[in-house]
Amino acid sequence: MSAPPAPGAAIAIVGVVAAVAIGFAVLCLVILAQSATVRYLPKWGWALIICLSIPWGGIVFLILGPVRGMPAVTAEYPKPPEPAARPPATQSSRRPGTSAAEIEVRGLTKHYGEVIAVDGLSFVVKPGHVTGFLGPNGAGKTTTMRVILGLAAPTAGTALIGGRRYAEITRPLREVGSLLDANAVHGARTAQVHLRAIARSNGIGQRRVTEVLELTGLEAVAGRRIGAFSLGMKQRLGIAAALLGDPGVLIFDEPVNGLDPEGVRWIRQLLRALAGEGRTVLVSSHLMSEIAQAADRLVIIGRGRLLADTTTEQFVASNARRDVLVLSPGSSDLAGVLVARGATVTPEDGGRLAVSGMESAAIGDLAAEHGIAVHELVPRHASLEDAYLDLTSASTDYRAGQAEPASQAVAQ
Repeated sequence: MSAPPAPGAAIAIVGVVAAVAIGFAVLCLVILAQSATVRYLPKWGWALIICLSIPWGGIVFLILGPVRGMPAVTAEYPKPPEPAARPPATQSSRRPGTSAAEIEVRGLTKHYGEVIAVDGLSFVVKPGHVTGFLGPNGAGKTTTMRVILGLAAPTAGTALIGGRRYAEITRPLREVGSLLDANAVHGARTAQVHLRAIARSNGIGQRRVTEVLELTGLEAVAGRRIGAFSLGMKQRLGIAAALLGDPGVLIFDEPVNGLDPEGVRWIRQLLRALAGEGRTVLVSSHLMSEIAQAADRLVIIGRGRLLADTTTEQFVASNARRDVLVLSPGSSDLAGVLVARGATVTPEDGGRLAVSGMESAAIGDLAAEHGIAVHELVPRHASLEDAYLDLTSASTDYRAGQAEPASQAVAQ
């Protein structure tokens, strides 16, 4: 029979095992520190498990903790600069065979408890157009978009894309691209890693990631952390994600928020280019001037109900106010003559008169007939904003009070 190991040898073996276990735990802590993100627990929770349960805690961490396929971000970056002030290309290199489809909303109703967010809403968004989706705050625009994209279940009615619910599309990014919230991103990831992860989920190649980074002007900051991006840069990143699959249907909720003037113009050009390729484009915005320039059709809702579904031109022509602004040294005499001929006259600042019910040529002729001098005669056509405010005035839930001049406010 062999003799038992000497006490010194046993202590040495235990020391080696302990050193290996501690070294393994240290290695796990290093991996934890270098990981951009971990699953199931915060980093400090994994650190406690690794330290208090050596070596088993480290083994569990290596199996469950790290997010596979994402390179670690180990350095802090300064806030990246805005992309160069050059309009990125608006051509999207759309693949042949990528088809657009109608967005069809029929009898859509959505309740949140006692609140009716959408109430029997029906409309169709057709390919080849930029359709502006307008309405006051709380009108139900974002809720409608969330139902279309399968992020909220309707209480009643349907919202279909090409005759199917969004959840029935196998590779959704290849058919539908969307941007609802530019801040819904992981701040520790880089722009490139973020897009690569989304691309993998839908079987999209890495070349397309490079293409959309160039398209949106983000190629220079592709390796920077998203958490340091401005809102405008996050908007560009969200648009890049929406374009990844080169889809035929695109849905954007307030895409110009946070963008500088160059970025706003770029969005306008991009929307037109996408619709010009035959895609279906639905975009909501509170900037009426941009919708007037980009959208050729409008869907306007108020308190969850449809108020208008028409072309931009027809909507402005049928709803807008028109008048003529007149400046005359004999404004009181001219006002009397105009009212006698059936015109409506409203005094404005600077002694000017707003005249409706009579064309500018007729006003000039009438003034000349009575020997009244006219210094200004300016026809005014109401804008999309004016027509929109007229239509939605009864559907606005949050209305601000009239602002008082500063001198009056101080006096009170």
